[in-house]
Amino acid sequence: MNKKIPYPCVILCGGKSSRMKQDKSLLEINGKNLALYQYEKLSYIFKDVFISTKNDKFNNKNIKLILDDSSTHSPLVALNSILKKFQDTYVFIISVDTPNISQKTLWRLFENLQNQKILLASTQSHKHYLCGFYHGENYKISSEFLKENNHKLALFCDKVNANFIYFSDENEFINLNYYDEYKKWILNTKNLLKN
Repeated sequence: MNKKIPYPCVILCGGKSSRMKQDKSLLEINGKNLALYQYEKLSYIFKDVFISTKNDKFNNKNIKLILDDSSTHSPLVALNSILKKFQDTYVFIISVDTPNISQKTLWRLFENLQNQKILLASTQSHKHYLCGFYHGENYKISSEFLKENNHKLALFCDKVNANFIYFSDENEFINLNYYDEYKKWILNTKNLLKN
């Protein structure tokens, strides 16, 4: 059996997908939806994988869900619900629309964990707040943010003094925000599978 990262991974699937104009997590890839594609891929790498969502829209008893504590659409609401469940450990957070992350990148992030409260990926163009390890002890601070109706994930990470690991490959961190981006990604993925 392959060695796995000994922390849980949670895939965020509760966003509005307003730019995609349809639910990203249910987009089709190789006969399954994007959420299940990510779930299966990440299950080879992490000891446990969950999906964070507003409601059970997947009709799959094998998927473990973490439901948001609030109907408000915000990554910090999802993060707060996740941290509440994992208050004594690290948890890896990734958005469903970031399908190119490699096993090598995930292991590099894990191997650089040294008691940081948050450890995230960054590239030249962005800090990737939805790609990295969060410790559950941040739950108190995320709860305080939400009580103040502050949903800014970047401010939350600043408050907790998040650390970052730099990666040079921007393509690994693409987000499928628009339908054209999704179609292009599907085409590239199918071409890779052929080669």
